[in-house]
Amino acid sequence: MSNTFLSIIIPMREGFGEYWLGELLKVKGDIEFILVHPPGVKPSPVNDPRMKQIVCALRGEIIQRSTGFLNARGTYILTINCDEYLHPEIVTLVKDYFDRFPNSWVLRLARCEFPYGEREKLESPWPTIPDVKSLAICSRRENNSNLFKENNYLLELPIAPLDNPFNPQVFLNQRRDQNGPHLENFDKKVWKSEPVQAATIEITNLMNLLGPIKYIPFWCLDRLLGLYIQAKYFEKERVIGHWMPKSPEQIRIEDNPPEYQRTWRFYFLSEVMLLRKFPQYGYLWNLAIYQFLELPAWMIKSLKQKIIPSKSV
Repeated sequence: MSNTFLSIIIPMREGFGEYWLGELLKVKGDIEFILVHPPGVKPSPVNDPRMKQIVCALRGEIIQRSTGFLNARGTYILTINCDEYLHPEIVTLVKDYFDRFPNSWVLRLARCEFPYGEREKLESPWPTIPDVKSLAICSRRENNSNLFKENNYLLELPIAPLDNPFNPQVFLNQRRDQNGPHLENFDKKVWKSEPVQAATIEITNLMNLLGPIKYIPFWCLDRLLGLYIQAKYFEKERVIGHWMPKSPEQIRIEDNPPEYQRTWRFYFLSEVMLLRKFPQYGYLWNLAIYQFLELPAWMIKSLKQKIIPSKSV
């Protein structure tokens, strides 16, 4: 039974900053932190009863995040990375939002990104969080989504248009149905825990190949889970949440250090798993074929990253 308001799930890596950990613990309110470490890592000693640390049996974004989701006790779930910072008053904002919109599934938080090492801006005082209870609402449905630019409106977030028909133009490398106020990715948003945990269990079952043999991709959970939840509970044109105004931010994101340079990732495996479960949705076929046609470019770029050393920062 849930006995926490918000669970914050963080897949860890070796060498995360102690400053980051200290800033994380400044987040106030009824929360639990779940840090999921890769194998062989000794958890940092933390004197905070809200902290739970798990050493995962396997390394990888999918297995580490999934482990955190299935161990979460919160009514709501938020997952970030170990180079991302949360506003200390995030719980107040989330509580006010879901009190106002109890039928929402998800709240898309505002974010601000910084290059690695730009400490002065990253460590600057946090701005006051918006008063969610008083923000007006704009939407594509009401033909006034342009008001979102004024930065004092919530933007309606509709469910992804999964029932879009298959579009043969995708074979010409043209895909357009990803455009719009809907979302595909899961991370850095606050979700209701119940559909997240139900979808996570089903996704892990999809990884069974034969008997005890499983195939667990290293990454691709972000889009896989975001679209899986929407496909599992699909209701055409349903409003499932809102976008927060683009500023002030609730999440600060520092780029990876040079030793953890971001790589160009190929997500075709997530689309395969989605189609295995939901073959009836043309939107997913458009996405899967588009991703498959990107395979040659992905292979070339991945090879270049391995052969050509990155410049030191």
